[in-house]
Amino acid sequence: MKSIFLLVLLFLSLGNAFAGHHESDGQDDPSMIEVQGVVDLYMEAFERGDSALFASLMADDEMMITFGTDAAERWVGKRNLMASFEKQISAFDVERIDISDQVIRLSQSETTAWFSEIADWHVQVGGKTDIIQGIRITGVLEKQAGGWKIVQFHTSAPVAGQIVEY
Repeated sequence: MKSIFLLVLLFLSLGNAFAGHHESDGQDDPSMIEVQGVVDLYMEAFERGDSALFASLMADDEMMITFGTDAAERWVGKRNLMASFEKQISAFDVERIDISDQVIRLSQSETTAWFSEIADWHVQVGGKTDIIQGIRITGVLEKQAGGWKIVQFHTSAPVAGQIVEY
C-alpha cells in the first residue's frame, strides 16, 4: 500500500513539473493581463469591423496559418488573412459576440500563450439578425518586440453527433 501511495505521489509530482504552463487564474500577473487584453481585442475587432485593430493583433508573419469555420477558410500568411477579414466585415455586421468557457494559459517562460473559448455570434445579414452559437476558437500568442501577437488561430463550428462512432 505504501508503494502505491509513493507511486501516485511521484506521478503527481512529475505531472506538475512537466506541465508546460502554469495556472494563472489571478488577474494580477502582468503577462496574463496583457494576453487577456489581446484576446478581448481580437473579438472586439470583429464586433467593430475594425481591420486596423485586427491587423495590429496579428503577427507580421507570411507563414502563419489560420483556419475559419468554412472548408475553404485556410489562410497562409497575414496578407491572405487580412484580405478575408475585409471581405467578412463587408458581408455582415456583428452586433455582438458573447464569450463563454474562456481559458488562457501561459508557458513557463511567459513568451507563449494559448487560449480557447466558445463564442455566440449575433450577426446581421440583409437586415436580419442571426445567432451563430457555439463557435469554438483556439489560438496561440507569442510575446514579440511589439507586444503579444496572435501567431495562430482556429475556429470551428460544432456538428451534432459523431462523424465516426467510437
